[in-house]
Amino acid sequence: MRRSVAAAFASVVFALSGCIPAPSGTPGDNGPASPPPSKEPGIASPSTAAVSIEPTIAAPSPPTGPTLASGEALPVCTPTEPEASDTVTFIASGNAWAMSPDGDHLTCLFPVENPGPFQWGPLGDRVLLGGLEVKGVADGPSHAVSDQKVAATEWSRPTGKSIVFAPPDGHSLAKVLVTGTTTQDVTPPLLESTFRSLSYHPSGEAIAFAMQQGDSQSIWMASNTGKNPGRLVFSEQGTTFGAIGFEADGKHLLYAAVLAKTHGLLFRIDITDTSKAPVVWAAPEGRTIVDIRPGLGNGSAAWTTETTCADSIAMAQIRNGDVVRVLPDSSEPHRAVGWLSATQLLVASGGCDGPLTLASVDLSSGGVVPLASGVSVAAVRTPVATPPAPLPKLTATEGSGFG
Repeated sequence: MRRSVAAAFASVVFALSGCIPAPSGTPGDNGPASPPPSKEPGIASPSTAAVSIEPTIAAPSPPTGPTLASGEALPVCTPTEPEASDTVTFIASGNAWAMSPDGDHLTCLFPVENPGPFQWGPLGDRVLLGGLEVKGVADGPSHAVSDQKVAATEWSRPTGKSIVFAPPDGHSLAKVLVTGTTTQDVTPPLLESTFRSLSYHPSGEAIAFAMQQGDSQSIWMASNTGKNPGRLVFSEQGTTFGAIGFEADGKHLLYAAVLAKTHGLLFRIDITDTSKAPVVWAAPEGRTIVDIRPGLGNGSAAWTTETTCADSIAMAQIRNGDVVRVLPDSSEPHRAVGWLSATQLLVASGGCDGPLTLASVDLSSGGVVPLASGVSVAAVRTPVATPPAPLPKLTATEGSGFG
């Protein structure tokens, strides 16, 4: 039987006590005085202090990689199908993950080598990665990676059967089926055009695009095969156009513009009457609008404004028309990632090239739910509204000049 360290030490002391003469008493005490202990060289006098041996326990080290809001490290990845409520998605530790907006459920989806745009299709069952690779979840289709380089991409609507993209030079548009290998040329018949941003109409019947011709820029709309292009907005005084996005009603198009290189503006135009384009929000001088996230219902949208990525701020328009700062008390740069519900927005905080921290924000109550930190990229896989809005029959095609 194994004995304790203290028991072994007691046995040694007992054995030694049989070899050492018992000391004499002290006068007036219990006997004559004892001689002082010898001080022979190399022999220490025995200590009478109690010996205590305590185990050393090292404090646990905090996780050094991506963590959950609780501070716990991400678990080992076991690829699993996500639940329908797992609409928050991100990439960390070389894997794609899905999480519920309240942070109560986490699923590891699959390994990822090249996140690329990390853009989910309209049903939330397929995601676009680098090289036009598509990974499906919840019975969604997949598409093998290719060596195709792209500058702008957009999922087709309403189900995401194909992907429209512009190559790095932006001089053409092409469409590839998720379940096929052939690529279809859908370039509108417009001379010397460079396509800058794309947005598929909710019906799937048309594509809007911002483009440049020579020194001027404009916004057009064409059929989903690139036919019958019509100009919605054009520039008269050097206005440049950026991100665009259709609202859920299919009748209104949101677009970002910079007037005379001074500051960004967010416009909302009725594609059936392009004679006017009300300004939704004007950025302070020097700031631009770098992305637009149309809401799940009409009249709501989120966008990110910045001078550089080091001072980015997420803004949103809620259903009553008010424009609010999404994280009014945050001093960190942060961006709008996408809508989780009619009032709930996923926000990513962090610097230009560093890791991101994710939180869901309820714009109706102001409540913030921390989700994860140390992630590299994030997106939402919230399904779009069904049935999709039809393409208006009285769509204007010539448009008006602004700026």
